[in-house]
Amino acid sequence: MALTIREALKFGGLFGAVVVAGQTGLDTPIESISVLEVAEGSISRWVLKNQLYITSFYAICDNVKQQKIVIETLIEYGCCGLVLCYIGTWIRQVDPDIIRICDENRFPLIQARTDVSYIEILNPIINLLYEENIQAADVNDYSMVRNDFLNLIVNEENMDVVFRQMNQRLEKKISYYDTYGKTIYSDRGEPVVQAEEEYLREHFNHILYACSRDGYTVEEILGKPCLIVLIRSQKNLFGLFITDCDEGFSYDKEGNLINSLVVSGALILRKRNRTAEFREKALQEYVADLLVWNFPSDDKAIERGTELGLSIQDKSRVVLININSIQQMVDPKVQLEMQDYVKRVLLSKVESFMKTYNQGNWLALRSDTILLFLSDRKDEIDLADFGRQILKIFEGKPNLSVSIGVSDSFASVTALPCAYHQAFQAAVIGREYYGENRVVFHESVYFFQKLRDMGGQQETQEICRRFLAPVLEYDRRHGTDLTHTMRCIMENNGNTMRAAQQMYVHKNTILQRKGKITELFGYTPFEMPHLLNFLIAFDIMRER
Repeated sequence: MALTIREALKFGGLFGAVVVAGQTGLDTPIESISVLEVAEGSISRWVLKNQLYITSFYAICDNVKQQKIVIETLIEYGCCGLVLCYIGTWIRQVDPDIIRICDENRFPLIQARTDVSYIEILNPIINLLYEENIQAADVNDYSMVRNDFLNLIVNEENMDVVFRQMNQRLEKKISYYDTYGKTIYSDRGEPVVQAEEEYLREHFNHILYACSRDGYTVEEILGKPCLIVLIRSQKNLFGLFITDCDEGFSYDKEGNLINSLVVSGALILRKRNRTAEFREKALQEYVADLLVWNFPSDDKAIERGTELGLSIQDKSRVVLININSIQQMVDPKVQLEMQDYVKRVLLSKVESFMKTYNQGNWLALRSDTILLFLSDRKDEIDLADFGRQILKIFEGKPNLSVSIGVSDSFASVTALPCAYHQAFQAAVIGREYYGENRVVFHESVYFFQKLRDMGGQQETQEICRRFLAPVLEYDRRHGTDLTHTMRCIMENNGNTMRAAQQMYVHKNTILQRKGKITELFGYTPFEMPHLLNFLIAFDIMRER
């Protein structure tokens, strides 16, 4: 029996969801499910009939007109429904016109629970659809794997060698891709690979749908018929492979090839994924040890890096990208989704750009920060421009802001912990003083940090309070706001008009308060050298 939206609401991530509109369309069958990431009218190129889509509309959260266009496109092309996630985080509430459109077209619009992620909605439905429509070989069934392939997979560590030798023995040129459409290995030539990657970007949902019954489909790429086959087990999708095929392709002729490559590919990619997981864990441990220098000697630190294919002895800068948005998100599920987006989409772009300067440069993602370890001993990198180009990678991403900190140059590997703290201070303190989405060098926050260090001393705090005592005491006695007014005038370089606008009072009020402040101190604190003393005092007392 076909899975309907009504049935899907009874289990998995959709259990407890609210049907906002389109109640009369709940018995529409679900034939496939996907995440809606492109939020524009061009989605008509790949919207599938009876496909259920999931979105948070983060790209158009403030654009109701564009939301309507997307929903009307989904309706026009026969999509069976739309699930909205994280209502209240991205979209504050569903617009009444959207509810009306969905009701009129019997189009189910579903509001998921705020604590549910995309994956929790996708996986149960995908598994059920696969059980109903797909009879795929389990990776534990080795009967369809040639013995020579098994020997390769078991004994060869380099996955590229395994794929290359498999292709040679099959006398075919084959491309292998992961679940994001990125090339794992190909011997089909750069122009063909580029065309295949573009085709996957544009038609990935269509391919999944076309493969949903038999596990393969024949599509035309660069004017030639190509066989596209999913590499999967009964419960997991590992990727796909593409190769040329005859126009008269039939499973009867090529079934053994397909089955062998599916099972072999699943074994290889499962092994590859586990290897990647182990390497990622080892990398995280290595970076953690670097940042506190947890090594018995420099040689041991260098040796551990070499084992991971990483070099530290030629590094001279640390650049830290602080992803402010992840820190600011309260909902842990939304944090995880944002981390996944950064890791899946943006991290590779940062890495590719960084390696254009030096292939030995490397990076690590740690929760809400990306650490870049750069080789720049000869000061050949224009770091200000380098940072601006990194910012461009993050530009235009809704609700995603970053702050970039650059350390001082260093010559010894043992200086890495200090360089990390410098980059961290530059990013975090720089964000406070200069704003978000900026590149800040450690030297630009050096004195701010020193002031903060001073502020941690009890003696300094007492001196600041005594220094500000005339206005603090007056405010305490009269319930006034002279201290804040004084600071606001100083931070606006004495511009009383700007201070008045910032405090939402009339300019004359600011002038009167300024006169009273001068009277209380017995001298004007708004001129040097008094001005410098008060600015320092205010900065030290900023967080108190």
